[in-house]
Amino acid sequence: MNILQTIRSRKYLQRILLSFMLVVATLAAASLLLNASARGKVLSLQNEADVKLLTQINYNIENMNGIVKDLAVSLYNDEELIALKSGADYRQSILKIERLNRTVAASPYLHAAIFYNGAQHRFFSSLNHDINNSLLYSALEDYMASRPDVPRLQLIPLDLDGKDESIDVFAFFIYDGEALGSINDNVLILTVKPGWMLDNMKALNQVAERENDVLFVTDSAGEVLISTDGMLPEGLNIRADLLPRIAASGQALDSFNYTHGGRKYKVTYLSKALNNWQIISMQDYNEVLGSVRQMRWTEVAVTLSVVLLAVTLSVLFALRLYKPVGQLLTLVPQEGRSLPQGKDELSLIAANVTEMIGKLKGLEQERASQSNIAKVYQLRSLIGASHSVDEQTLVQLRQQYGIDIAYPSPLRLALVQIDDLQGLAAGQGMQMEALLYFAIANIGQELLRPAGSCEAADMKSGHLVFLVGGGAAGEGALAKLDERFRELQQTIFAYYHITFTVTLSEVFGDYRSITQHYNLAVRRSNYRMIFGKGAVLEPEQLRENERNDSLRIPLELERQLMEGLKGGDLAETEQAITRWRTLLGTFSYENMFSAVLHLAVTLSNTLGEMNNHNINPVSVNLQAVNRRILEKETLDEIEAVLLEVVREVAEQRRNGREDKNRLLAETVKEIIDKHYADPDLNVQRIADMLKMSSVYLGQVFKAQEGVTVVDQINAARLAYAREYLEQKDLTVTEIMERVGFGNESYFYRLFKRRYGTTPKEYRLKSAIDRSK
Repeated sequence: MNILQTIRSRKYLQRILLSFMLVVATLAAASLLLNASARGKVLSLQNEADVKLLTQINYNIENMNGIVKDLAVSLYNDEELIALKSGADYRQSILKIERLNRTVAASPYLHAAIFYNGAQHRFFSSLNHDINNSLLYSALEDYMASRPDVPRLQLIPLDLDGKDESIDVFAFFIYDGEALGSINDNVLILTVKPGWMLDNMKALNQVAERENDVLFVTDSAGEVLISTDGMLPEGLNIRADLLPRIAASGQALDSFNYTHGGRKYKVTYLSKALNNWQIISMQDYNEVLGSVRQMRWTEVAVTLSVVLLAVTLSVLFALRLYKPVGQLLTLVPQEGRSLPQGKDELSLIAANVTEMIGKLKGLEQERASQSNIAKVYQLRSLIGASHSVDEQTLVQLRQQYGIDIAYPSPLRLALVQIDDLQGLAAGQGMQMEALLYFAIANIGQELLRPAGSCEAADMKSGHLVFLVGGGAAGEGALAKLDERFRELQQTIFAYYHITFTVTLSEVFGDYRSITQHYNLAVRRSNYRMIFGKGAVLEPEQLRENERNDSLRIPLELERQLMEGLKGGDLAETEQAITRWRTLLGTFSYENMFSAVLHLAVTLSNTLGEMNNHNINPVSVNLQAVNRRILEKETLDEIEAVLLEVVREVAEQRRNGREDKNRLLAETVKEIIDKHYADPDLNVQRIADMLKMSSVYLGQVFKAQEGVTVVDQINAARLAYAREYLEQKDLTVTEIMERVGFGNESYFYRLFKRRYGTTPKEYRLKSAIDRSK
């Protein structure tokens, strides 16, 4: 009684028992499915066996019929037996009887071989058979007299004694002409032993271990020709009961279930066999499925036994297993012990444990976050003001925040700058910049720490600082720091497809010099303009530049650039720019930048002077050129911009740009008007169509039309969008896509900027205006 009360009050126990009952029900269902599957499999196998048996019987009968047919044709056409077939001499005919005896003796199928001689009106027969010749001749003569259309070369069942008990022989007739007597009265009759067919059927039944099955052959009228020892069901009318079912099925070889006298039989048949006979097998359905039924009762007994045992054991084990659960339940605070609706004890315990773990994780994460923020702050403070940190404070910071800076130890500082940072910030935002610096810091620390100490700090000034200690390897490892950073560059590029420049300081031993080397590295990082993106700048590389006091470009070089531009000598101009690039690569950063600005001013003044004295001035946007120069990060990129500009100038001067520019602007407008619906239409696309520079195209169009190509594209699209809003019954999204806009918010912003209202408001206002 206590057990039952415990089970009622404990949902966990109830669910254990319910789960077990579901398992037991699943087992029972699986047992039923297996039994049904086994039944179907047995029936399928039995049906295959029946088909093979009937097919083999039919094959044997057809094979025997073929042999008898060949023998009949051979005998009938044998010249030696002409005396028997049509000879008029009775004595000569008698002498040929022995030949018939030998033929019958040599065949296991033949019962007798009989010739009817039309000339003598006599029967001549082999003698080695057990039927009275008079009876045999009389039966054959009666059959031939009653059937002028005696079938030729077919097995015909004959009852010689007329008692209708069974078939005595099968007669096989062969004669000349289309019908008996149409040419002459000569006939050869071979009688076949029906016992051969019966023995063959019994033998096949024994091989199939189906001696109790009823196997019989009927003619097309339903008369039983041959039957095995099995007893046909009492009162079975084959002609009325089985043949209609066989004829209705439309299948030559099939099976069906048939119930007669309260018993069920499995009937398999082969219709349209030799001479349109039916070969039929009848099996007791209970015997066919006997093994399956036995298996089902065995499964039921085993399942019931297992269920009873499992229920008993599950209750006992559940109570034993529940004991530690009850002990855990006592640890749950009293105010939280009430079971929520649909919950059990384990769910209550798990909820309390999960809540406690969540609180602990939250505390740990908050603590780690605060600790990391404090650590980064201390690192930035140390890098920015290392001279104000004494040794005791440094040791305390290392211990308190886990700052990995070896002391005393040789140190080296590395400043990392992501290349093309302006483009990155414009495209993906400052958040992406912070994530990339975070990835570089983490991967870099994993790469550098095995050789010594390493810390990294994002200075939030567009660069990242690594502080690397030599560790056990001392200055030797720091001397090879450039190799480690090149490996880091390859790793970052493989994962994120970005490059960055590294500026290394000298090796120093006093941590108080960190700020000094940091400021120096910030200044030296500007030499990326000379050495290019992705460079690793060593102090030795920069000494020559630092010592160079040159400030201005030589007058000879300026004169070559000016004369080349004015004279239209593109080769001379390009040579001057290349020499300028080589010369600036030897300057210090400050002087190099001043020289770049001076060259830009020289270029602007020269172009301005050319336009003042030229009927067809060159259309170069000098402000855009200066802006592009200042945006570039390396001398190579600035050189490329300048070469592009001078080539543009040379091209304009060579081809008389002004008229061509007007034609170009009109062509661009025609392209825009034709392809405005293409969402990929932009300056580069139009430039590709016209096989020219996108920068030059944009500048020419802006100079001619006063607006940019992008503005012209948007204006055309907005004009068509307004027309669609007024005239077409389309949604705003459909109109936006039809005119080439791919971003809905961008479309709404442009439309409102141009027409002072949103597309939906414009459509509504237009409809109201038309209805007035």
